[in-house]
Amino acid sequence: MDNLSSNSENIENTGYLILKAFKAKGTQAEEVLAWTDIYPFLHKEDENYHYKDVQKRAEEHLRNQGYATPDPAGLRLTPVGYQAVQELDDKDLTQGSHTE
Repeated sequence: MDNLSSNSENIENTGYLILKAFKAKGTQAEEVLAWTDIYPFLHKEDENYHYKDVQKRAEEHLRNQGYATPDPAGLRLTPVGYQAVQELDDKDLTQGSHTE
């Protein structure tokens, strides 16, 4: 992954990676993905570890979008988040794909 040009892009990208972690683990709506699953996934996917600077803000971003809620064990995938995760198969939600 290249260096991200802004903090907001880093937050969005980290949120996207968290959604990818839900997808990779097959998390269902209302299930919790444990931190012990999230952190290794982020560590593997973000080789520059940008996520470490913005992880809490990325979690807030997902909560504000209605995709995930905090849980003491990790993050709980909402039904809205589950639907978004299912759509990851067909869409590239990475930076720049929704701007022209």
